[in-house]
Amino acid sequence: MKRFVNRLATGVALAALTAGVASAQDKPYEGVTLRVLSTQQPWDSAVEAMINEYEEETGARVVFDLYAFGQAVQKVGVELSTGSAAYDVFFLEASDVPRYAAGGRLAPLGEAMAADAAYDAEDLIASTREAFTYDGEIYGVPYFAATQLYYWNAEQLSEAGVDAPPATFEDMLAMCETLKEKGIAPCTALRGKPNTSENIWYWTQIMLGEGGHWVADFPNDMTPTVNSPEAVRAAEIYAELLTEHGIPGSVSAGYDDVVVAIQQGNVPMVVEGAPLAGRILDPELSKVSGKLGFAPPPGGSAGLQAPFTAQGWAVGAASRNLEAAQDFVLWATSKETVKAVTLNSPFVAVTRDSVWEDPDFIEAHGYDFGNGSFTEAYAEALAAGDPLYRLPIPEFRSMGDRVGLALQEIVTGEASAQEALDEAQEDVTRILKRGGYLD
Repeated sequence: MKRFVNRLATGVALAALTAGVASAQDKPYEGVTLRVLSTQQPWDSAVEAMINEYEEETGARVVFDLYAFGQAVQKVGVELSTGSAAYDVFFLEASDVPRYAAGGRLAPLGEAMAADAAYDAEDLIASTREAFTYDGEIYGVPYFAATQLYYWNAEQLSEAGVDAPPATFEDMLAMCETLKEKGIAPCTALRGKPNTSENIWYWTQIMLGEGGHWVADFPNDMTPTVNSPEAVRAAEIYAELLTEHGIPGSVSAGYDDVVVAIQQGNVPMVVEGAPLAGRILDPELSKVSGKLGFAPPPGGSAGLQAPFTAQGWAVGAASRNLEAAQDFVLWATSKETVKAVTLNSPFVAVTRDSVWEDPDFIEAHGYDFGNGSFTEAYAEALAAGDPLYRLPIPEFRSMGDRVGLALQEIVTGEASAQEALDEAQEDVTRILKRGGYLD
């Protein structure tokens, strides 16, 4: 895939190629070393395993530094906030795009995308592409479309008299009580770590489903509403699920713990990331492959408000190898590479419409065992995703992390839901005032 020829093949280079003469343009990034700071997830591992193809094509050397998710997010924050040139390509959650783009820490990618006739940026799922857009410019390429699903062990639950997914989180609580009475406990597993990417990623859907919101009327009235009656009730539901029906150690659980719990048959149901289905059903590790059903996550009195975000790779503005870094990101997220990644790994959270419609992808990752189709549930959850699930402002991670701490106080019994969220409301108000959103 010689994408770089579109941008770099000048008249002189074309003449040299035509004549069969070796040219520096044959490997335009010979001698360049690109450093990638990202996560230890199936996408990253699969791209790293394919990197020889890119290095042979371009002459570049690509070095990956991969960390556990939370550690990666923290390190990315340090590197981008300081304007470090140590890395060229960064993992980025869409909710952090405004934070770093507004500060001039990211290099725009729109021009590079437009110059590559084969790339087809329009094939990227629109919502994920828009999630990486700030002030009219795209600052990263989404490779990961994230929402959550309800995973249920249909065989185990059917034996207990449960034959359908819960419509609401209140229903899920009642279901867990019924299962507990029948000796089936713990009922579920969920994230408990206190930060935007863990307990807040989970709790927000309950809060929105109860009719709550982060602020009064985004973007017109930015008064925070994290202590509203709806938010308080959502915190109570979350805390009860975690403390009364969750796995041991839930207060510090991350998504890895949830995956293991359902994958090993330790719990009969979870609400967890749709992209994790490949890991949950890994034929070498899973005890529940062929037994699971899939559905969109439960809703609330205000309906289904499924989680939504995107993850991707961005190029740091301080990179000393901007063109090479942009070229690498476009190669990694091209149709051909994305399809190869998903067919050769558990990665299923693809952001390209063409791959979702590809018969090979459907055959490899359809996961329909007779109790709900994975691909249909995934599509339904993405369609129900709230675009304001994470507010597109630079301050959102600080807001989410602060409310995440409040949730942990509630779960551990340090404070009631109302008390903890009242204190969080005060701090979030201060954060938004510092950002200039409130007087």
